[in-house]
Amino acid sequence: MHDRLQTAKSIDEVIQHHDFFLDKCLKECLLLLPELIKNVEKLKSLCLQYAAATQWLISSSINIPKLDEQSDGSVGSGKSKQWKLKNPSQAQKAVTRNSAVTDSILKFEREFNAEVQSLRPILSSSSQAQPFLTHLAQWILGVGNEP
Repeated sequence: MHDRLQTAKSIDEVIQHHDFFLDKCLKECLLLLPELIKNVEKLKSLCLQYAAATQWLISSSINIPKLDEQSDGSVGSGKSKQWKLKNPSQAQKAVTRNSAVTDSILKFEREFNAEVQSLRPILSSSSQAQPFLTHLAQWILGVGNEP
């Protein structure tokens, strides 16, 4: 826009260049496609939820077992260190916790993939009319992702 304004010969050309710039900004920021914005907003929300859940899981759910004392009363040292759970119920809790973490991650993955797939029809139809969406559409639709 700056270069075009430098060559403008009248105020009408300045207004025309400005209008062109604003229109391009609206299109390329996806502000003219409310359906797409809504889906991208859902994806962003899922990503933020996943990040918050991951942070919470790391800080509160992962419990590193304590090192048990060896039979001679000394604490394991050197190569003979082993991680031992103090009792079977602790082992069961760890397995249950790991299962819950895995289930949560898989749930986020399913929701994220569903949202990405919901973009397919929107991008498929919009990318033909809006060339700037072609790269995004190709990525979402899986075109050109072969190694």
